[in-house]
Amino acid sequence: MPRGDFLAGVAMLLAVLGATGAATAIVSRRRLSHLDALERLLAAATIATAVLIGVHLVPLIFGILNRGTVLAAAALAVGLALLVKPAGAQDPPPDDDRAQLPPDTKAMRIIAAAAAGFAATAALADLGRWGGDEVFGIDSLTFHLPNAGRWIQSGSLWQLDQFLPQLAHANYPNNGDVVLLATMLPWHNDFLVRAPIALFVLLTAIAVGAIARELRAPLSACVLAGAAAIAIPVVGTSSIPKAMPDALLWWTFAAGALFLARHARTQRTSDLVLAGVALGVACGTKWYGLSSIGAALVLWVALRLWAARGRPAERRPILRDGAIVGGLTLLGIAPWLLRNLLLSENPFFPVKIAAFGATIFDAPHDEALAESGPSIADFIGDMEGMRQLAIEFYEGLGAVGLVAAPAFVVAIVLARRHSRVLAVAIVAAELALVYVLTPSTALSLQGVPVLADANTRYALPSLLLALPVVAWLIGRLERRPATALTALLALAVAAGALDGYEILGPRELVLAAIALGIGLAALEVVRRLWVRRRVSLLIACALLAGLVGLAGAAGVERRVNDERYLGRDPAIDVILRAAPGDRRIGLAGEWSLGELSPVWPSFGTRISNDVEFVGVHPDNGFLARYADEAAFGAALRRGRYDLLVVGRGLAPARQTAEQRWAADAGWRTQALTSRFRLLVPPA
Repeated sequence: MPRGDFLAGVAMLLAVLGATGAATAIVSRRRLSHLDALERLLAAATIATAVLIGVHLVPLIFGILNRGTVLAAAALAVGLALLVKPAGAQDPPPDDDRAQLPPDTKAMRIIAAAAAGFAATAALADLGRWGGDEVFGIDSLTFHLPNAGRWIQSGSLWQLDQFLPQLAHANYPNNGDVVLLATMLPWHNDFLVRAPIALFVLLTAIAVGAIARELRAPLSACVLAGAAAIAIPVVGTSSIPKAMPDALLWWTFAAGALFLARHARTQRTSDLVLAGVALGVACGTKWYGLSSIGAALVLWVALRLWAARGRPAERRPILRDGAIVGGLTLLGIAPWLLRNLLLSENPFFPVKIAAFGATIFDAPHDEALAESGPSIADFIGDMEGMRQLAIEFYEGLGAVGLVAAPAFVVAIVLARRHSRVLAVAIVAAELALVYVLTPSTALSLQGVPVLADANTRYALPSLLLALPVVAWLIGRLERRPATALTALLALAVAAGALDGYEILGPRELVLAAIALGIGLAALEVVRRLWVRRRVSLLIACALLAGLVGLAGAAGVERRVNDERYLGRDPAIDVILRAAPGDRRIGLAGEWSLGELSPVWPSFGTRISNDVEFVGVHPDNGFLARYADEAAFGAALRRGRYDLLVVGRGLAPARQTAEQRWAADAGWRTQALTSRFRLLVPPA
């Protein structure tokens, strides 16, 4: 990337982040001064996440997305923040019973600190290994990154960009992809997309620990709960290597749960607003966010109404609170539902919505879901299937899930007289049931759930609530059982971190530990300078950090973009060399999904190639492959493609109809591998 382009992109990103930070700081100072340091950090991160998404989403909605309109939207966000009125005189907040946290022992503190340090070191080592490499993973390369790339090209939200037939990736809620867009737009390049995902993993750990603290768990157990949340193997395998936006859902869901739990203690409307904003972001990130959060909010309101039975005067405030949180949550997913309604005639496409025998929103038959998307519940009673699922559960949820499950059951029994803890536990149990019933949780091949570990991600909302309950349990046990459970959970954290972050050897851990130590020492220096109000030294530290960050970003950019995606598949190598930009590339047929997808690499290093699937595009159905040679040939002529990438089948090297049809139309083969045939137009 030319140095001028790189520096211009840096300037744009800093301007957007600076405006986002300024808007967040204004709102936090005027309305959230009553929060303590940890809660204010999580509240500020919630607001900043929503603002960052908003300043990109608003131009997308109006079809005018580009660098200039995002900068204008960021400036507008600061202006709107200035309109927020400071909080007036308020009654003192309720007594903070967290000051009476149950005591823990020195051994428990050492064990928890060691486990948390190991999990952080493993995650940092994983980031160091992958930070300078291209993004991989079938979902990221097939639709998450291509979604953001297409928005950059068109500037508009009002399109459905589908690159695989018989699937509905284009209809997903896309808040997470908007965050990826924010890191790509300044350079029209994806070298920085892992940065926000890594940050969201860290925020998930902090938010889970804060929930445990809100439930009055010992400090060591709070730290351990946060470490356990990011030591679940599926968190490691899906976040840093693949840059999947699920991490945004996990962190904002945990933040929303924190502020709902806090509201039960303080009754502050600001807690409800923060919860609604966080849950809105989460709900608009993935479909399982919608199902999990919808079920959780309904149960939250129901539990409060049950607790207020016999007191009719309390029902209206409860329903009002539910309307505040529910309305903000709906706002977070509303743009995506509206897009689906207008372009697919069904906001929940491809799910058919019916009630009392009447179809509300119709949808075509989902063949992919029927073939490979059963739920966990579909295998109940199937001993062979359940044995395979047990293996998949361990691969996805690891030792953390194995230790947390029985401890969680014990905690429910002991929490009968602790209403807030019991409410969190009941919602966690409900979300576990939602996971079991959700389609595709037992992702299968030929009726065997051999891919279910990938979708154990859907169980994370349940686990993120269960872990604070387990932390609370540690504070209610006698010293020896509490220490034993702490040690057992710490061992599970270590095992899960090693598995999820795929540590290759001690050298990675040592280097990451050194980097972590330097970072913590730097933060301590900054903290002391802040307390002592050494402004000049703080400015010097900020400048030094900026220079180090700039050099690091430049190094990452060079490492990612030097020979980007080259050497993985000869056909994709030809695409990258023959079509570096300003080309039209057609995709056709089907290809094996376990290796490098051609979709995102075909966009080019600077997202300047026009990529589309050569297929039938119905108004309100699934993208489909052409069924006859004449229609396919006509599509090739209309498309005026410079290159055609034809998949050779799910079983590699199988002759497909599209290969024959393209050859009959005069297209010439330029590269042939077991997975792809690359062709150019007739002379």
